[in-house]
Amino acid sequence: MDPNDDVRFLGRSVTSLQTMLRVIALQDPTCPLVIPDGRYGAETARAVTVQQKRAGLPQTGITDFATWQAICAAYQAAAVEVEPAAPLDVVMDPNEVILEGSDNLHVLLIQAMLHTLFEVYENLDCCPLTGVCDEETVSAIRRLQHCCGMPESGILDKRLWLHLAGLYHQAVGNGDRKTHCGGR
Repeated sequence: MDPNDDVRFLGRSVTSLQTMLRVIALQDPTCPLVIPDGRYGAETARAVTVQQKRAGLPQTGITDFATWQAICAAYQAAAVEVEPAAPLDVVMDPNEVILEGSDNLHVLLIQAMLHTLFEVYENLDCCPLTGVCDEETVSAIRRLQHCCGMPESGILDKRLWLHLAGLYHQAVGNGDRKTHCGGR
């Protein structure tokens, strides 16, 4: 049986298989590194054979259902180590705003981000980590709005959230203080 026929029979694309094999190889350098080119050639068959051996399956180089399942499981385990961490998506309803006195669980996160940015940028204000959108938090938000060239309303809306998240990512990156947060 032609390996391409078997993969098509499963309804899976060769490129998806190769992408999973590549992620596995990035996590485990003893596995062959496959380039996802959509062609089930000798390199793909060799990488499949390695995964079959590891899973205790017959070493045919053909991706049958059991092999596909084994590769999926190995990929899921490897992806945790290789892929970047999932981004944090803060959900704000359309036209939602966070005002002074607002009782919103995002406030503590916003305060922590503002606190971290204060360590990096001298022209921003700090606020305590209280979880309450208090006067000091509103003042820090106004200062951030000023620095971003936005109206200084002290209200956190989606537009300001995008600026805050972008600045935080730019300033902190992977969180390594030695390369990002030089402090004041």
